Amino acid sequence: MSLIFRVETVAEIDSTNDELKRRALAGAEEGLVLRAGLQTAGRGRRGRNWVSEPGNLYVSLLLRPEKSAADAATLGFVAAIALGRLLRAILKVPVLHKWPNDVLVDGRKISGILLESGGITGGKVDWLVLGMGVNLRHHPEASLYPTTDLVAAGGPSLTADQALDLLLAEFQPFYETWLSQGFAALRADWLAHCAGLGETVLARLEKEEVSGRFDDIEADGTLIVALSDGSRRRIAAGDIFVPQR
Repeated sequence: MSLIFRVETVAEIDSTNDELKRRALAGAEEGLVLRAGLQTAGRGRRGRNWVSEPGNLYVSLLLRPEKSAADAATLGFVAAIALGRLLRAILKVPVLHKWPNDVLVDGRKISGILLESGGITGGKVDWLVLGMGVNLRHHPEASLYPTTDLVAAGGPSLTADQALDLLLAEFQPFYETWLSQGFAALRADWLAHCAGLGETVLARLEKEEVSGRFDDIEADGTLIVALSDGSRRRIAAGDIFVPQR
């Protein structure tokens, strides 16, 4: 049976992810989608602040996929595939996936994806919250990576509700494939539009930087980098910087 999404909208909230985490702990069913017009305490990966200008899309999904923590962590790739597919349908400029779960429009970051999970029962996570921020009309000028928004990239002026409807329609079939077959079944879709594949990239890790050729990703999303000494380095978490065109 297909998952049915139930969308709630609020004008302002601290964080859509934080609210759905509270709802998850209170026993809310999966499929709940929370969109906010404005977040006062939005967060990106690694605890970074996420600027929440009105007019952009800020949304979180509550899911209960009965996956291990390691498998659940690959859902960010699935979200990037869905968003990338949506943007390629409405933009004329290149749209690429940047490891691990960013989407680049003409070489600039347009979205943020934050996965959080809680509880383990029988080796499976009890709940998973998928948070997404998509720049529709505004983007920060100062950022770790160059940024853009949909309108600035030559796209249509979508409202947040319109963008959410399109995004959920793209996400659902990929999510169902991921549920039944795992990320391995979608890995080729992600790689087909991958930024930096086969090129030298810089990976910034918690305590070091690694430079090498982006060779591949594994079925669990691990990045494989070929180093200058001929060895290969597996990287599970970090930020990568790809050559700018």
